[in-house]
Amino acid sequence: MQFPERLPGVKGLIVFWAVSAIVWSVLEGDPGRVLVFGLLTTIVGLAYLFQRAMGGRRLPVWSGVLVMGLWGAALGAGTVLVTLFLMAVKTGLHAHGPEFSTADIGALWGQAALWTAVGLLIGLGLGLLIAARQSE
Repeated sequence: MQFPERLPGVKGLIVFWAVSAIVWSVLEGDPGRVLVFGLLTTIVGLAYLFQRAMGGRRLPVWSGVLVMGLWGAALGAGTVLVTLFLMAVKTGLHAHGPEFSTADIGALWGQAALWTAVGLLIGLGLGLLIAARQSE
């Protein structure tokens, strides 16, 4: 499996993330909105790290699929952790009391294993699709 030197669209994604960060910082706390921004932040960070670590590498198919699965799991788990961090930041930015209830935080934390498993499955599926496309 051959990984591309550069992932297409990463620079545009970073610009979109920067604009989203400005908009997100002025809006009131909403668990759904902060989760979407946490996912976007994790995607941007992992895309950059993926380019640095895997850009241009060639791996055996099974190894490449496994790598994609691990990056997917990192996306799932990272989204939960980044979102919890963003919830803390948002509460600190708006000094009028907590933005998120303990139920919001507990619900997100309770879904960490699910997010990780879903990310793993998506990564494995994407790895299999890439491997199948490259074998044609």
